[in-house]
Amino acid sequence: MGNGLRKYVMSEDKKGYSKAVQSVYNSRIKKSAKQALQDLALLAQKLPEEQQTEIFNDQNVGSLLAAILKISPEENAQLWANKGLAKRKRERLLPLTYALISRLNDSRLAHLLAPVGTRYMVKEGGHLAFLKAVYYRSFNSIEDEE
Repeated sequence: MGNGLRKYVMSEDKKGYSKAVQSVYNSRIKKSAKQALQDLALLAQKLPEEQQTEIFNDQNVGSLLAAILKISPEENAQLWANKGLAKRKRERLLPLTYALISRLNDSRLAHLLAPVGTRYMVKEGGHLAFLKAVYYRSFNSIEDEE
């Protein structure tokens, strides 16, 4: 993203930008963001684990997920006041969170991330047994590795 486009995104009210410029910038933002996400998916599929460790870590991906899913106190007030905005946000976030939960509840992922814990969680059962195993395993430090 260029400096001009970044400045536009950072502008709260978009004052000083004509409707034509806003339209062009908004189009560029969508196009470049979609391309960036496709590029990231390709990197996640094709790069060796050593390189993925440097790119797809808690700091980088965590901040992206937090930004996508976060609801600030200010935004929370806006969402309560504007039911249409709340509905649009819900319609965008609900499928994303469902997909994320479904992927985290995958048995193969759970066996990789929580090999011991999955035995207990599967016995416990339930729809989210593997997700629970990953969740509980995340409480242990990496040094506790078997």
